[in-house]
Amino acid sequence: MAYNIIELNEKLTTELRALAKEMGIRRPDAYKKEELIYKILDEQAIAGTKNL
Repeated sequence: MAYNIIELNEKLTTELRALAKEMGIRRPDAYKKEELIYKILDEQAIAGTKNL
């Protein structure tokens, strides 16, 4: 599922860390909430281009 910035902002930091871990983002515990949101959005964009 692709998330937008509004949906991600509504999630708890712990939820974002779990999502980041599922997506293969390294060391999600090292990031603040805002940083996690942008990492997740970046990862979604990268994954989206691989599917083209």
